[in-house]
Amino acid sequence: MNKVYRLKSSKSFEYIHKHGKSYANTNLVLIVAPTKFNLKVGFSVSKKLGKAVVRNKVKRRLREGFRLLIPYLNTHFNYMIIARQNAAECDYHELLSSIKHLLLKANLVENKQDLNNIV
Repeated sequence: MNKVYRLKSSKSFEYIHKHGKSYANTNLVLIVAPTKFNLKVGFSVSKKLGKAVVRNKVKRRLREGFRLLIPYLNTHFNYMIIARQNAAECDYHELLSSIKHLLLKANLVENKQDLNNIV
């Protein structure tokens, strides 16, 4: 994912966590907050998930899955994705379908038919 889309500061994460609306499924939690600027996304993977190798693998899979979905999303929101315990055992396709499910649940996808074509 391009660095332009990444949330970096802890203040941004705190703001989204405090003022955002959350949606959850068994693998992930999505928190969304409106913004005046362009789309940004942050990923949070707890140490409870496993050692650094496992956490980094989950983050890489989440970043790649979200990167494919950026053209279909509403750009006036900031997104934060939190991995739950089950995410450590999921493969890439399961995490991608979890992200899609949460975005559709939050009604943030602009073109839903094209979203189904993404692998």
